[in-house]
Amino acid sequence: MFESPKRHRAPYVNGHNQSNGPSGGLKSTRPRQPRLLNVDEALQYSPFSSIVPFNPNIVPMPHAEVSNSGPILSSPSDRETARQPLNLLDSDVTKTQGSSSLVQNTLGVVKGYLDSSQVTEFKFKEPQYRSRCPPNEKMQSKSTKRANAPPELGPFATMLLELPEMEYRYPTPTSPKSPLAKREQYEEPVHTEYKLSSTQNKGHLLTPTTPEPNMINRAAFAQNARASDAHFSGPKTQQTIHTPVVLVPPLSAKSRPSEYVTFKDDQLMNGVRGAEVLDPLIAHLAGQDCEQRAAADHASSNFQRMLQAIFEADEQVRDNSIVPSSEASQYFSWIDHDGDQIRMLTPAVLVKLDSALEKVIAVARLSDIPKDDFYRLQSLCEKSMTGLQSSELSIDSAWGGDDFAAWLQRASSAEIALRSARIVVKIMLGLPQEKQLSSEEILQNVVDYLNKVMTSIIIPIVEIRPKDSASDIFDLACAHKKEINQLLHQANKVMRLLVRLLSKTDIAESVITALEFFAIRSLFVENAQTEKDSILGIQKFEGLRRTAMDIITEIFSRYSEQRTFVFDEILASFQKLPTKGQNARQYKLSDGTNIQLVSALIVRLIQTSAAPVKDALGKAKPRLTRKQIGTHSVSQPSSVDEDSSSENMRESRASEAPSDCSADESDDAAKQRPKPDTTDQAAKDAQYVIRYLVRRAMTASKGGDQPHRHLLDLFAEDLFALLGNQEWPAAELLLRAMVSTMVGITENKSTAPAKNMALELLGLMGSAISELVASTQNLARSLENQESPISGHLRQIFDDYLDGSLQTSELLIWDGPYRVVLEYLASIDSDGMPTRGAQLYYLALWAKNASSTQIAEHGKEKLPANRLRKMLVSSTWNPSDSSMESISKGQCRLAYALTVLSLPFCRHFDKILKILLDSITSEQTTVRTRSLKSVTQMLEKDPSLLDRAPNVKTLLIKCASDASPMVRDSTLMLMGKCIQQKPTLEQDFFRSIVSLAGDSAISVRKRSMKLLKEIFVRNKRKDMKIVIAECLLQSIDDPEKGISETANQLLEEIWFSPFWKYSDVTADVTIQDRLTLKEHLGLMTSIAQRNDRMLSALVSLTQGLLKGSTKAAESNFRVCRMLVSTGFDIMIDPEALPEGLEQKNIVQSLTIFAKADARLFDPEQLQHLQPYITNLANPDDCSLLRSVVIIFRCVLSVVPTIQQTLLREVQQALLVNVSKLGKKELIEVAACLWTLNGVLKNPERLTRLVASILKNLLGLKSKDMLAPSEKDNVRRARKYIQIAGAFGNHCDFEGQLAEFRQALPPWNGKSVSGLIIDSIKPFASNKQPAVLRVDALNSIGQICQSFPHHFHQPDISSDFQQVLVQGQPDVQNIVLSNFRDFFASQEAQSSNKNEPPKAGEIVMASGKLGGSMKASESDGASALIAQRFLHNVLAIAVSSQGESALTAAKVVASINRQGLVHPKESGPALVALETSSNPEIANVAFEAHRDLHQQHESMFEREYMRAIVEAYRYQKDVVEDTLGYRAAPYTSKLHSTFEIIKSSKAKYQKKFISNYCSKIDFEVDKLDLSGDVPASLRFARFLIENLAFFDYGRVDELLHTLTCMEKIVADTGSSIAHSINTEILGFRVDTLFQPAGDSGVGEEQATSHEAAATENVTAPRIRQLTTASIILSCLWDTRTFLRRLYGLSSTQQTKDGKANGKMKDVNKAPTKTSGITGDKVAAGIELRVQSLQSSEGMLRQCKEFVALLSVDDEFRVAAEGEEDGLDRPRTPSGDEADTPMPTSGGSRPSNTMKRKRSSVSVAGTPHKKRGRPSLPRRKSSRKSMEDNDEDWG
Repeated sequence: MFESPKRHRAPYVNGHNQSNGPSGGLKSTRPRQPRLLNVDEALQYSPFSSIVPFNPNIVPMPHAEVSNSGPILSSPSDRETARQPLNLLDSDVTKTQGSSSLVQNTLGVVKGYLDSSQVTEFKFKEPQYRSRCPPNEKMQSKSTKRANAPPELGPFATMLLELPEMEYRYPTPTSPKSPLAKREQYEEPVHTEYKLSSTQNKGHLLTPTTPEPNMINRAAFAQNARASDAHFSGPKTQQTIHTPVVLVPPLSAKSRPSEYVTFKDDQLMNGVRGAEVLDPLIAHLAGQDCEQRAAADHASSNFQRMLQAIFEADEQVRDNSIVPSSEASQYFSWIDHDGDQIRMLTPAVLVKLDSALEKVIAVARLSDIPKDDFYRLQSLCEKSMTGLQSSELSIDSAWGGDDFAAWLQRASSAEIALRSARIVVKIMLGLPQEKQLSSEEILQNVVDYLNKVMTSIIIPIVEIRPKDSASDIFDLACAHKKEINQLLHQANKVMRLLVRLLSKTDIAESVITALEFFAIRSLFVENAQTEKDSILGIQKFEGLRRTAMDIITEIFSRYSEQRTFVFDEILASFQKLPTKGQNARQYKLSDGTNIQLVSALIVRLIQTSAAPVKDALGKAKPRLTRKQIGTHSVSQPSSVDEDSSSENMRESRASEAPSDCSADESDDAAKQRPKPDTTDQAAKDAQYVIRYLVRRAMTASKGGDQPHRHLLDLFAEDLFALLGNQEWPAAELLLRAMVSTMVGITENKSTAPAKNMALELLGLMGSAISELVASTQNLARSLENQESPISGHLRQIFDDYLDGSLQTSELLIWDGPYRVVLEYLASIDSDGMPTRGAQLYYLALWAKNASSTQIAEHGKEKLPANRLRKMLVSSTWNPSDSSMESISKGQCRLAYALTVLSLPFCRHFDKILKILLDSITSEQTTVRTRSLKSVTQMLEKDPSLLDRAPNVKTLLIKCASDASPMVRDSTLMLMGKCIQQKPTLEQDFFRSIVSLAGDSAISVRKRSMKLLKEIFVRNKRKDMKIVIAECLLQSIDDPEKGISETANQLLEEIWFSPFWKYSDVTADVTIQDRLTLKEHLGLMTSIAQRNDRMLSALVSLTQGLLKGSTKAAESNFRVCRMLVSTGFDIMIDPEALPEGLEQKNIVQSLTIFAKADARLFDPEQLQHLQPYITNLANPDDCSLLRSVVIIFRCVLSVVPTIQQTLLREVQQALLVNVSKLGKKELIEVAACLWTLNGVLKNPERLTRLVASILKNLLGLKSKDMLAPSEKDNVRRARKYIQIAGAFGNHCDFEGQLAEFRQALPPWNGKSVSGLIIDSIKPFASNKQPAVLRVDALNSIGQICQSFPHHFHQPDISSDFQQVLVQGQPDVQNIVLSNFRDFFASQEAQSSNKNEPPKAGEIVMASGKLGGSMKASESDGASALIAQRFLHNVLAIAVSSQGESALTAAKVVASINRQGLVHPKESGPALVALETSSNPEIANVAFEAHRDLHQQHESMFEREYMRAIVEAYRYQKDVVEDTLGYRAAPYTSKLHSTFEIIKSSKAKYQKKFISNYCSKIDFEVDKLDLSGDVPASLRFARFLIENLAFFDYGRVDELLHTLTCMEKIVADTGSSIAHSINTEILGFRVDTLFQPAGDSGVGEEQATSHEAAATENVTAPRIRQLTTASIILSCLWDTRTFLRRLYGLSSTQQTKDGKANGKMKDVNKAPTKTSGITGDKVAAGIELRVQSLQSSEGMLRQCKEFVALLSVDDEFRVAAEGEEDGLDRPRTPSGDEADTPMPTSGGSRPSNTMKRKRSSVSVAGTPHKKRGRPSLPRRKSSRKSMEDNDEDWG
């Protein structure tokens, strides 16, 4: 075995060191016997080993003689030509004293070559024959040198020699002690061994160590020297010529065995050969055979012949005496440009020339071509570009066909110029060492013309759309798409050549800058969204943009000083990107995903930052520091935003970079200093990009004009798409920087919008991590069937990751996931640059992690940090072993995902989740909402979060009762996701979801209802289903149309839609569906048992679903018939009854369908109901009877085929049991009997029954029912009255008048209904028992409903009015209920008048079941009730909040809906009722008020102020709460009224506000001071608190409100302040501004003034002024609170109360500031009111009010407002508003004070200095409003 060091060691050939580094000598203390190698062993170090077969023509035979070759420049003309550049430099130095740009640039280039740190140092040993020449020869050689001394240096060489900063290094000679030592000095070669110091791993510094050769080596050296001396010193025939031997150098003393690699013998013989280090060109030539060399010769000669033909044609054209021949015309064409003829090579010649040149380059034979030919060819091609540089190529949208045709000619010339540019650049690529061929001027011309074509032709063509003003040009361009595409193709080819040129040569800075600008501009051109909108084609232009991206990437890679400029230009152009549509993402990845092109570019640049900077020769260049980059001319872009944020970011970026070492630092220190990790620079660049984007996104919103917020989201989404892609590893680094920035925003005191943005992005990032874990699981499962060791190892690593037992060392080992990814990237065939950048970044990342991780040995392998560093320095992935098997794409993706999951971004997942959960309890509403939504997003990706974060459930239950509707809505959304992922959470969240079904916010209610529906379908528990159904049923008649529609839709989906598939009730229903039908019917039955409200709701639901206007009416009808049939089946078979239900319950559920649509029943089904009518043995039978009677009553009039016998039996049974029925059953039986009478036509039986009842009543009329002995008669009388009232209501006996006269002989009237009323009326007097009177009034009212003309009877009206005025609430409710039912029947008749009859329904005569009523009777009765009883009904409505008040409110609402009275009569009462704490009363009043306002807006507005007073009275007397708000959450009591007002125009709203505020204003002498709290103060407080909590709908409306409030305080407050100053505080005008002198004396003097003044003021006067100051102070506090709540400042409001002209969206709703509630302002108002309880409190309040009115506004803003950036409360000013306000009298001066830049103070005071006067100061228990504005939130 042979050991070779791991690190590169220069081989020793023939005893001489072949390395280029400096030599030194360190003695070796490690003895070792060297062994001379034989030829075979030494051959591997020789170039001979790589030449097979050996050809002397390719590599000459080496020999030891001094080369006798001639000079390089053999002729004088060649030497003169070579000196031309130097002569030009000398002349420039002479003319310009060295200041010309040519001299300076050349000087800089030469200085670079002379810099010892950049140029390899070669040290050659002086040949021994020169040192051993005789003395006479030495003297002769010296004289010869003096004779042949070179001439003096030229100006440029002298200037270069005299550079002050040049350093020269002289060798230090050592004097040998003896001739032998001197001889040994020349004979011993210096052996230099480079090894890597263990303390310098990061810097890769090589420390030379030179061992001292032992004695055997010295002998070998001496032998070699003698052999060389014998060969060179002339013919010595007697000297023995020794053959040179190969010496193996000994190991260094400091060498370590671990630093060497062991090679096997076969590797020595067949392994690494010298060919691996040969020049690629030599290797290429060495591998050619004769045929290949012949082909190369042919290509070279062919190209030369073509050049010769072109040059001959050129000479012919130049010769003016010779007319251009036809042959010359074949090579050149002439173009007329501005009167000049421009000569250009023809396109055909350029195509042939380009092909020939490409072939010569391919065979590496450019050196065969004379350089002058290339100069001449470049000159010809350059003229094509320079001549057309001024050509006009722009497109005009107003062009016609002729203009466009002329433009096409110019465009074809541009194509020729681009082809010429390709040849120019190819020559530069083929001969990069020829500087004249790659001159800056030529390259600049190429770039300038390319830029001209891009900006004048290609970009405008791309931006043209068929629907804009240039549609004609679009059509013309589409017709010539082929020609324009050819131009695009040529431009793209030139750009690709420039990319190659950038990678191989160093280019001037001006060219680099030009390339950057036009390449970056190309990236941000908006491409078309569809192919039909594109002229060139979307993907074709995207290909050009990819080339532009390659240009930027190559510049970024090669020129580190350009990096800041590139980043700034890209980021500054970011806002030009489209944010919507498909054109936002048109860069397609290898997996088919599309992202933004700029996102791909940024990721590539970050990956490039981690790679070493290379020069044109591939050598590493030192990275420039940020300070050096900052001084560079191009690092100060002018295109960055106007603000200084970008500059500040660059400075912060520079401060993070490591500083350079000082100038005087020693070389040893510089070598020992470790170099910074390349990934650190990439991390700084990534942080710079993210901070730039985030800072701009924080100042923009998604709905704003600036796109920065959308762009940040798009960029983040692109990074998420790249997170699992192995070709874009820097995406993780950018996301790492992003998550760090977002975490910082959430943890710092940032604004709510900034936190919302951070939380949203954190949620997206958490979701991306969860998605990556899920996709990794799928990848691991897909590899389970593979038997590959790599797949098994990767799956094991992932299992360890899931278990949490994964160690970092398992990922970083040599054969771990990192190497799998790199091997795959090296094996795939891609376009090169992105994959190479990914390799280098990934390699650097691996090296960094391996270096920074302390890990024990993993088997026989250790961390490969050193090996990775060497590869990173060489920028190649070239592992020494190739033992790893072929890597599949799936294995690579899994390996890459494992490494990404172990990186910091994915490790932030737990922290992201914690931040989001903590933010759920934030004080800011929007933050809570955003965090809930983000957690929802994460939960969708990873349901296991519920197990990892058990506190989520508790947080959600808490948030369900949050004060913010947004939070509640987001909570419901997250609850739904949690239940979907983990259904067991239904039990925990159910109660919260049900409670939110009745939420005040519509969106919350809708989401809750939908969530309940999902739970209903999924759940099997009957109790939960009943609760859900009840919640939905309560909303079917909701005033909000959206809520009612949602409820109906959801119930239809629950109960009906599952059975739409059956076409008929007789269809073959499956057993499962039959069980479901039975379950549904049982559920409906259980709900109907709850209360009559639920039963009525079920009827309304069924009626609504069966309406003809419903889409699924027919399907629902079939389902209802199936339910009815199921109900009869259950009723017949008691064993089939659902658990917990009885037979009567099932029959009651059938009444729902009977009331909804009688056509659902069959005659056969009715026969099953007959037995339940005849038997009434117990009360349950009465309930069952009532349900059966309802069914019969509803069905008999619709189903005509019922047998007469059945109907007679039913009639007989009902008549027999009339006396046994209760009130409810009696009403239904009476209606059913009259319906049967309509079918059987036998009214005589009913006539006899009613006549008998009336006769009995007449007999009881004379009885004293109040007597205790008359209890039985009272009971009988009640039953008779109920029967008479029920039959009088439902039956029309006017046709049986004769029968009644006959049955009751004394009576001879004309109306049977009047007879019944007259019979009942005696029992309705006040002298009758209350129970009897109630029944009598109820019966009379029922009869009057059917016969409205009886309402006109004076005695009946008087009885009703007496009850309404003096009766008890329950008696009043009886009368009001009859009014309500009567009006409801009138509204129902009106709504059903135009409704067509249902199919199969018998159309009865109008009226009461076939009876006839005159329209005038109903109308007259309605008007009578409205006109006579409305004021009594209103009085009852506003006198309580009980059942009678609710009924009265419904009567009032019905009267207004029918338009029976003037709106002003009931308007104030409705406004008052809206403030009721009874939600039913408030809802009825709100609906009525809303309808009234919409119909009579202008008429109703005059009553609003009276309505406000009425509302206050209602609150004071009925509700007994004069506060203007309700807490938790804070809501105005007049919010319903204000919502209605907001539906009007802005002018209407402002007028209402003005009138409303005028009610707050007052005259101080007219204040009502009665009560503990003055009445005037209570009323003003009610109004002010309502103002504080109104939900303002527009910004200008809010500003107008503030202006009105400020005007009141300014106008009324001035006189109040004057009175307080003079009467209470005892200050006079003439002493107010005197110097206070000593503060203590001043305070004592002020206190004495107060005491003296207070003694002269009466207590009522003090109370009066204090009350006035409290009202105005509370108004000012409210004004300040509103400004804080809505984030307004004084600059947003003008004096007239309008919005400032600079303020946008004044018509939109103002935005509330998060975290500000009303608790502080409410507490502040309460504290001011309590100051009336003591004299000290009143005095303190007066002082604070005077202070408020005395502080100069301008002074406060300048002195205080500017320091904290807050808007301080302004001092009230009398001229701040010009809006007309009601004047206030009182003690105020008649002329309101006007001030401008002065304070409002005592009337008549002169202008005072800024600041407040020297008023007495006393410590207060609470701070004033103006000093603590932040407290009022």
